[in-house]
Amino acid sequence: MRILHTSDWHAGRIWKGRSRLDELRTVLGNLASFTEREQIDLVLMTGDLFDSVSPAADAERVVTEFFKRLGRAQVPSVVIAGNHDSPARLEAWGLLAEFVGVHTRGLPRPRAGGGLIELTLRSGEVACLAAVPFAPVGRIVEALTLAHDETMARQQYADAMRGIFAHLAEGFRADAVNLVLAHSHMSGAKPAQSERVVTLGDDWAATPQSLPAAAQYVALGHIHRPQRVEAAGPHTEYAGSPMQLDFGEVGDEKTFAVIEVKAGRPARVEHVPYEGGVRLGHWEGTLPALEASIDTLKTVGYLRVRVALETPLADLNRRVRQLLPNTVVVDAVLPELDASGRTEPVAASLAPVDRFRAFYERRHQRPPQADTVALFNELYAFAETD
Repeated sequence: MRILHTSDWHAGRIWKGRSRLDELRTVLGNLASFTEREQIDLVLMTGDLFDSVSPAADAERVVTEFFKRLGRAQVPSVVIAGNHDSPARLEAWGLLAEFVGVHTRGLPRPRAGGGLIELTLRSGEVACLAAVPFAPVGRIVEALTLAHDETMARQQYADAMRGIFAHLAEGFRADAVNLVLAHSHMSGAKPAQSERVVTLGDDWAATPQSLPAAAQYVALGHIHRPQRVEAAGPHTEYAGSPMQLDFGEVGDEKTFAVIEVKAGRPARVEHVPYEGGVRLGHWEGTLPALEASIDTLKTVGYLRVRVALETPLADLNRRVRQLLPNTVVVDAVLPELDASGRTEPVAASLAPVDRFRAFYERRHQRPPQADTVALFNELYAFAETD
């Protein structure tokens, strides 16, 4: 059985005032071609199909075109909701999508209520899929526990996720390929730099030990960086997002997983690069150095440029964009004053959070507390996605 695992498309995303939909259409078209060419038997999509609970019609069309093409090729698929998706909308859409072999789950269900999906593929092989869509903390943790004992609430969340996995895995079969799909943060996974700490903190996470040992492959969504969850063994993978969604993902190679597996046998996993995504870039240095790098930087899809200046330059934004029309963000890096009032150059390569810490210490004569830094990270990540 050949299975393709993809995730976190975020269809309809508006980023820095730009739509990424045409780019996603190209990526999904290439993914569909791969599915047909490589004779994939089953496609798994592990959540965040859309970027919002009310996606635009154009975004729905791009997604529908992909699954319609899979249906024509007689390739079934299973789709679970992520935290960006509307569970009710996804399940309502799925009532029609089943006609082209798409099986959707919006919220976790009991095993007998559709939480365990059994599919007989065209090869005659059977797949048993334990589907665990995104489970909001409020649906799992009791309100009183959440309000009065956060440590206990976090443990309750992890325990509940373990119980969900165990309950569904009780329906696995020895003569079938047994799979888990989940949209969740798994403790120990490494998020992309763009992802919000408040959403992906280890505190609200399932543990690798909670995953059923009988699962031959665990398909995860939620984290944008493709990776194997080492603590869970070689069969647990985040597919990641198909495109670099913002500048926190510069340098991340975007891949999907192709799994070859038979009943009762270990899975073999291959990572295949997506085709058609626009590359994002980050450049830092002086204005003369920028002018000398134009030919190289023009090959990047979207750019964030940080220019080190001795004094403010009023038309910096205009000058940079004239040189490089593919620039999305222009930042000026200026000298700052130390405690005595003298200028102290700030390294252009200094991370934003480190610059914030330095500013805070100069202003308040003490380092910021952890919750203040966490709030800065959250606000900065939110600003980066606008």
